[in-house]
Amino acid sequence: MSGCWVNEQSGVADIVEALGLPPSGELVAIVGGGGKSSLMFALAERLPGRGVMTTTTRIFSDQLSGATEVCTLADADWRARLDAFESALLVVGRVEGERAVGVPLELPAEMLAHPRVDWVIVEADGSRMLPVKAPAPHEPVIPVGTTLLVPVVGIDALLKPIGEIAHRPERVSAIAGLSVEDILTPAALARLITSPEGGLKGAASAGRTAVLINKVESASEFALAREVAGRILRDAAVERVAMGALLGAEGAGWVVSSR
Repeated sequence: MSGCWVNEQSGVADIVEALGLPPSGELVAIVGGGGKSSLMFALAERLPGRGVMTTTTRIFSDQLSGATEVCTLADADWRARLDAFESALLVVGRVEGERAVGVPLELPAEMLAHPRVDWVIVEADGSRMLPVKAPAPHEPVIPVGTTLLVPVVGIDALLKPIGEIAHRPERVSAIAGLSVEDILTPAALARLITSPEGGLKGAASAGRTAVLINKVESASEFALAREVAGRILRDAAVERVAMGALLGAEGAGWVVSSR
């Protein structure tokens, strides 16, 4: 591997530590595919203090049941909820049938500035529940004041035809330099994640970037993830890569590759 010195830390027990998050002051924007909502809820459960979860795009309305406290911008008292919530509050714009619509781009930073809010986590992209994607021209929707951008990808995207595992497969294949019928290789996945038209789209407006490779549990999956991580870290824009499974076996831990 040229042009990069990689340090690896194995057995990191907590996703907060794996992403290098301090206990407060962060506005985290999650993009990509393969577990954005799972990451948002996992961070909300593990981060200390009080925080807000939200979206600048859309999430499924049934996901609202995963939060202990929820409000919409249509609620007359939604700002007062910031003065009273206990640990984690999910804020959405409004609910439209099966979808909950997001909030304006400026609002997450405004909520982080509230004296009772320690952190804000934003789902800033959509992927139709597929493990990998490339953004359309209007995507992702990264909020103003983002301090950490987290592109997410599922390891289950690898070694399968792009047309079967990707949201916007034509854009994925164009960035990866392959056809939609081709297998997504570790090298192609790393190209996708580090492309300014792919996983790093909008990274210039964020404070720093950490990549999450999700659904990694077996030895063979960790070997593939390490190969992808090593290639990703050749890009100076990426601070670290966390590898593990958000919904995996309890105590499995995380592996972190960093500069």
